[in-house]
Amino acid sequence: MAGDGTAELRTGLVVRGVDGRRLGTLVGLEAGVLVVERGFFWPRRFTISRSDVGTVTDGEVRLLEGAALRETHTGTPLREPGPSRESIAREASGASVREEGDEVRVPLTREDAYPLLHMRDVGAVRVRKVVRTELKQLTVEVRREELVVERLPVRPGATAAPEGTTAEAFEAFEQVIPLWREDVEVVKRAVVYEEVHLKKAVERRTWTEEVPLRHEVARVEEEGDAQVVVDDARPDTRSH
Repeated sequence: MAGDGTAELRTGLVVRGVDGRRLGTLVGLEAGVLVVERGFFWPRRFTISRSDVGTVTDGEVRLLEGAALRETHTGTPLREPGPSRESIAREASGASVREEGDEVRVPLTREDAYPLLHMRDVGAVRVRKVVRTELKQLTVEVRREELVVERLPVRPGATAAPEGTTAEAFEAFEQVIPLWREDVEVVKRAVVYEEVHLKKAVERRTWTEEVPLRHEVARVEEEGDAQVVVDDARPDTRSH
């Protein structure tokens, strides 16, 4: 034993191993042994020899290397129990109840929600040209030639032919006079009268939905004459 530190031993001190791990609380001093209690809800008592005490400082008992707690009745060295299936499942979910000496830590969980955006097809727009036929009335002025025949009377007693043309009298006469007219020919040609521009635009809108979320609260119930002192009082912390 490094120095005689056992003279400073008293109940209520924290007992730690050589590695600093908390082993329990000193609850009794008997002949040659220390009584150490572990656990909170289901406390268990163990003994350790006074010769295994290293130092007693700052309200803590630090044991020597190789020291081990032993069962009170059987003297069997304490073995740290392996994790149970339930504790493994709780550890995996991140919500395991941990017991550290005289303190029990009960983590409370809650559900959180956040949106995930997924792109999905909502359809397609097909663009095609359709040929439609409509009637259009064209108006244009056309011309044509006509032969106008005028018969003019002569004075009584006038000769049959002008002077000097007697030789042509009573001879056959024929002359061809051409006449013309305008015909209409409809000619079609394609012209661009309009352009259709297609482009995609992103519409923005606000999506709102109420999501039910669960959360755990701790309720400490008092039984009998037990009293509970809550340092940080929160809603739903105590229940009677």
